[in-house]
Amino acid sequence: MKNLIILLTLNIMLACQSQNINTMEPTVDNKFETFDQLEKIKFKTIIDKNNLVIRGYLFNNNYVEITSVIPVKYYIETIKDSFFLISKSFYSNNNIKSKGLGFNGDGFPIGIWYYFDEEGKLIKETNYDEPYKFTFEDILKFCEKENIRVDKGPILQSTGFHTTIYRDVENGQPWWEIKRLKTPDTLEIIKLDGITGEVLSRTEQEYINN
Repeated sequence: MKNLIILLTLNIMLACQSQNINTMEPTVDNKFETFDQLEKIKFKTIIDKNNLVIRGYLFNNNYVEITSVIPVKYYIETIKDSFFLISKSFYSNNNIKSKGLGFNGDGFPIGIWYYFDEEGKLIKETNYDEPYKFTFEDILKFCEKENIRVDKGPILQSTGFHTTIYRDVENGQPWWEIKRLKTPDTLEIIKLDGITGEVLSRTEQEYINN
């Protein structure tokens, strides 16, 4: 009887683990920043560095790209073993312009984003998750059920095709799109309702690996 109770407990724990996907979502605050502060970042490895861009890995193995293209400058940090990246943009005077989280594939905004004027004053907060009842975690569960692989970061362009996830709102209707490599030369595109999670369409297109 004791062994039966232990076995049932283990089954319940395993079931809970499969239902609760750890997305390792980082946090972004609404504090003022400047582009100059990025000079304090210490890289473990620098892959590319010139007058316009620095690419490399931090000591925590997060991948970072810092781009300085007038009039806007960008900082993108892809979190290791996470589905998310931290994105920041700066005005030409080096003051923060916007910051928030994005998906590590297509980079669509996730959660609350913060927007500032050129003097550094917080002027707007936008919750990009608000229109969606069918959440990002629900999308990951859908992919798990469909045996669709979704890779965690860092994801680099040189590593081939990775499943992409994108979302948008059209005429007040939120939707999700999943694009995965079904066969070596075929992409499957799945569109889902952003409220109910209902599959709206499944289409295929040719994929040419360059």
